[in-house]
Amino acid sequence: MIRYNFENGLTIHEIKALYGAVGFDEYLKNVAETAEGLANSTIMTARDDDRLVGLIRGVSDMHTILFIDDLLVLPEYSEDGVEEELLKQFTDYFKQIDRIVALGRTDNVTKLLKKAGFAANDAKGSSCLVRPRHLLEIKY
Repeated sequence: MIRYNFENGLTIHEIKALYGAVGFDEYLKNVAETAEGLANSTIMTARDDDRLVGLIRGVSDMHTILFIDDLLVLPEYSEDGVEEELLKQFTDYFKQIDRIVALGRTDNVTKLLKKAGFAANDAKGSSCLVRPRHLLEIKY
């Protein structure tokens, strides 16, 4: 039976297993940094016994906005409704939040988000833009 719980962080081993299984290799380039980022986020996990089989991660001010970045489930659990349940329980927890923004990193997650009522924001002058990390360049 799958259990859904909020957790404070994950082990490096769990991060490697889950993120690697779903092909999110960019998170594995610096697993310690990923672990720190997860520890500073709100995470709901899905576990089969003690095995991590999925997670959803968000960042929120707890009043006006929630940003959902990751919704990951091991491929062998993808047909079991784990993604849907993670999204449902997570958004139910944040039901007081007026605006929830979610990043659909895969076609499957994008379809799930649309099914759950998420839509592209086509309001004039409103877009979701992402800037990659800019490291300081030392110029001599």
